[in-house]
Amino acid sequence: MIKKNIFIGWCLVLLCLVSCSPKSEYTHALPKDASLVASFDLKMMADKAQLKGKEGQQLTDKFIALVKGGLEGEAARLIEKIVNKPSESGLNLADRVYLFATPHANAIGILIKVESEGKLEDLLEALGEQQICSDIQEESGCRWVQMGQSLCTFNNGTFLWMKNRSGDVDNIKGTAFMLMRQQEDDGFVSMSDFARLKEVNSEIASVIDISILPDCLTNPLRMGLSGDIRLQDIKYLVTTDFEQGQMKVTFNSLSSNQKVQKLYQDMNQIMSVLKGKYMDYFPASTLAWWGGRMQGKDVFHMLSQNPTLRHRLLNPELPIDMQRIFSSIEGDFAVGYTSMLSDEFLLYADVTNDDFLSTFEELRPLLALTGGQVQLFDTAENQYALKTMEGIYWFGVKNGFLYLTNRRELAEEAGRTYGVSVGTRPWASDAKNSRMYASINFIRLSADIKARPYLFSFLGSQQLSSTLKIMAGEYEYVNVGISDCTQGQIYFVMKNKKMNPLQSMIQMINQM
Repeated sequence: MIKKNIFIGWCLVLLCLVSCSPKSEYTHALPKDASLVASFDLKMMADKAQLKGKEGQQLTDKFIALVKGGLEGEAARLIEKIVNKPSESGLNLADRVYLFATPHANAIGILIKVESEGKLEDLLEALGEQQICSDIQEESGCRWVQMGQSLCTFNNGTFLWMKNRSGDVDNIKGTAFMLMRQQEDDGFVSMSDFARLKEVNSEIASVIDISILPDCLTNPLRMGLSGDIRLQDIKYLVTTDFEQGQMKVTFNSLSSNQKVQKLYQDMNQIMSVLKGKYMDYFPASTLAWWGGRMQGKDVFHMLSQNPTLRHRLLNPELPIDMQRIFSSIEGDFAVGYTSMLSDEFLLYADVTNDDFLSTFEELRPLLALTGGQVQLFDTAENQYALKTMEGIYWFGVKNGFLYLTNRRELAEEAGRTYGVSVGTRPWASDAKNSRMYASINFIRLSADIKARPYLFSFLGSQQLSSTLKIMAGEYEYVNVGISDCTQGQIYFVMKNKKMNPLQSMIQMINQM
């Protein structure tokens, strides 16, 4: 518990520092092969969180009690001193703090400028006396301590905290010491991406490529990419700004790979700005909504350029004409998930004709071999029901649109419009200026949580479940808008439009 409190306390202390100091070369330790490099302006964040006055002092007192926990003697007095004046830690948090991660997040690190090595040594020695970390040792020109399954090392104005996925400290020592000895030409600072990162005047700025994702997520993507496109080639500059009533995340492509740029151009050609036709087909209370606009035949052509995908789309063992189905889709599409209570979804898509439905008749001989586990039924004119082991799905064509749902009632009333619909939501006009747009209704989510708290047990993590419940209470909606395939925005919009999200976070911490 003491170690946990120390970690939480250090995270909170980062927001309290307001001092200034000259620049240093601590950024040289950023690894050149990092999949993520994030830069934090903690002073700007502290200002927006309004850590001042009576409320700020109450929070400081809360931090002291939380961090001290079971600490005694000099360690407890030092922690109290640092919380009130973070520069007493020896770390300079007025300069930007950096977080980095290696491909597939196999290792992560935090890089901070050291202002006073003497004060930092005092802190680590006090923590060592409480057995929170090991004694300070020296190796390869660095001083270091082990803190749980992580390594803290410092030298010449640089502090590096590092941990790998396995938690094997001995395994990361070599890497950490090598990073600490890097020169400018050896690390991430030598790359143009770092220059772009430094130009950004946002609370949080990041350069991230998709190689940071785990293999289970990147394997399907690798299957669809050209052989001369690496995961590292797909990267973005991501900025996060905390504004009154919302948190805004903006991302822009940084890829210089011509194949990636051509891929974006092709995607922009087949995905045009949506008209919002189906926004009125979903009630405003819909939990999740996603819409876009595409040319199906062009989508099929692009996918079929990849040999693996082409084989799957044109698989001779599957008697469905996928090209015929794709080619019939032309225009807007939208998917809505009503709520976690009803667990129902509904999909709409513009189609040029209903001729493609006849291709499902060719499935019947194959389905007969399943022994009744999968069955296809005619339920109405131009409508089918597909029964599987997971459930029953109704689909068909009506008035120029395709519909698909897991509820018979929704299939029977396909095409129904609502007076108070998704189209009346405050973000509706933004959606109509995007190539793709998605929204999660946190008011609906909050109601679902209150009605059936056990529904969130599937998250597995109690911490994740608790965080989601807190967000559901504070936020109105979270939206993602893709203006074109190289850039977009994510908005976290609060219920209280006069409060900065950072203030809300601080209040939640203060209520712990």
